[in-house]
Amino acid sequence: MGTPRGQRIAHSPFWQDYWVLAVLKGQALGLAKTPRIHDLRHTHASWLIQSAMSLFALSCRLGHASVRSTEEVYGHLMPQSLQDGADATERAIAGLLESTR
Repeated sequence: MGTPRGQRIAHSPFWQDYWVLAVLKGQALGLAKTPRIHDLRHTHASWLIQSAMSLFALSCRLGHASVRSTEEVYGHLMPQSLQDGADATERAIAGLLESTR
């Protein structure tokens, strides 16, 4: 996220000038929660996972130090990908066993 010139948006002015007002307006219209700015980050990441973005690409996009960090936070949202990985491992092991017989 950035300004029209590609600069980083400073948290404090954005929060004071836009976020609080948007949340208050939403609550006046029936929003039952008080979302945090960080909740947008989680929503964004969840949407990217649902669109089949790899954990590696998502980790880079979010600026995580490692893919493991991304997996720990968002891995539960991709059970099929985790199953696909387990299936691939099983096929690889089966192939190794076949080649040794």
